[in-house]
Amino acid sequence: MYTIERRVLGSWKAVCYAITNDEGTLVIDPGAQAEEVLEWLEGKNVVGVVITHCHCDHIGAVNEVVEAHGCWVACGVDDVDGVADLHRSGFDDEGIDYTVDHIDRPLAEGDEIRWGADALKVLHTPGHTPGSICLLDEARGILFTGDMLFAGAIGSTQYVLGNDRDMRCSCARLAQMDPALVVLPGHGRETTLGAEAAMLRMVSAVSFGESDQSNCREGSWW
Repeated sequence: MYTIERRVLGSWKAVCYAITNDEGTLVIDPGAQAEEVLEWLEGKNVVGVVITHCHCDHIGAVNEVVEAHGCWVACGVDDVDGVADLHRSGFDDEGIDYTVDHIDRPLAEGDEIRWGADALKVLHTPGHTPGSICLLDEARGILFTGDMLFAGAIGSTQYVLGNDRDMRCSCARLAQMDPALVVLPGHGRETTLGAEAAMLRMVSAVSFGESDQSNCREGSWW
């Protein structure tokens, strides 16, 4: 048994994914609409929540999901501080006070998230936030990209913790991966890396030149 369900949440239209196997359900980015998410997850054995990045439209319901299901929470190690203080991530509008009480599993490049017979490999893809991660299901050829990559667009770097150069390096990395990988993003419809490859190459090459891309591979995340 293996299923992937998606739910589009709130005015930001963030996408939450629920991946279920014989062991239970892994939730990726449960959004900020706690009541709706809890109703959607009712009856599921949620074993864990993975946060792709520290923005409120993706993490706002985490505490409620944890309280309801008693599951663990994971996010990129460089976003641990961000999920505890959204003012640092640029979401400091009045009334936005979502935080995550505790991160059980800080995730680094190359880590694996295992539940039952399945696994997701962690790819550190900073730029949108310092600890942004993508999650690769190597067995099924699926890449969950959070807000790093969408159909026809990349994630914004205009927030407080965004970084243009990191984003360009992350784009260069994804451009070199298997074009057949199915991309399931944090907003919008699914796509493939092949469909987005030209854009990824353009962003990384035009922004700072082909010669500088080699420096990305000397970074700490890949």
